[in-house]
Amino acid sequence: MKRKILFQYKVASICCLTILLIFINRSYSQIIYTDITDATPNATYPLDLNNDNIIDFLIQFDLIDKVMCKPQNNNAYSGSFVGGVHLPWALSASINICDTSATWYDANNPGIMSWGTSIGYWAGESNKYLALKLIVGTNTYYGWARLDLIPTSTSFTIKDYAYESTPNACIQSGQNRLSVNDTVKNIISIFPNPFISSTTIQAGSNLKNATLTIYNSYGQTLKQIKNNSGKTISLSRGNLPSGVYFIRLTEEDNIIAVDKFITTD
Repeated sequence: MKRKILFQYKVASICCLTILLIFINRSYSQIIYTDITDATPNATYPLDLNNDNIIDFLIQFDLIDKVMCKPQNNNAYSGSFVGGVHLPWALSASINICDTSATWYDANNPGIMSWGTSIGYWAGESNKYLALKLIVGTNTYYGWARLDLIPTSTSFTIKDYAYESTPNACIQSGQNRLSVNDTVKNIISIFPNPFISSTTIQAGSNLKNATLTIYNSYGQTLKQIKNNSGKTISLSRGNLPSGVYFIRLTEEDNIIAVDKFITTD
């Protein structure tokens, strides 16, 4: 009996460690970011999102005052269908880009980013993000491209782009790095852990407008606590069932710490 219990304990520990490693692997060094010299082409910008020398999207002038997003192959952009016209979204920063969080349109439905001053979401917008879906073989990836468009839709500038290199993993608009060495700048402790009703998260240095995000083992966001400053954050369990959860602390879209906690009854 003792040997059986020990085996079950080892299996449970390995499962928890595997989940944690998967989470950390998703959180670190997975975003491929490309910073380019700001480009304002006369007609077309061929966007190669994953830099494999295959054009994935065309950002293109079509007529005198219309800017289009034209996916190539099976790729797609996120947008809406209004009045018989496909319109790509102009996203602000920190918006989740996933399969389930958006409607996607492929090469059969090129999108009007802006047409003149009144059609589309992009005319006159600066530092907005185009949500992109990239299909490579049997894998699907999500990414973004950052652009400016002048109010008359006669010129656009593309600034940079990125994609999450883990298949089917979400990325936030504007998110450009998750490297351990570059972004984790804080060591945190959680006490008590495990806990029944509440716990305290202690940071190693002062936080400034930090966001605490709680995930389950599938990487789904369950809760966010924003505008945290100082060195401590009080966390109430709320309606979280007993189990293992992961937390991420971010400041200005940069991850500064990750950890896990356990809730129990």
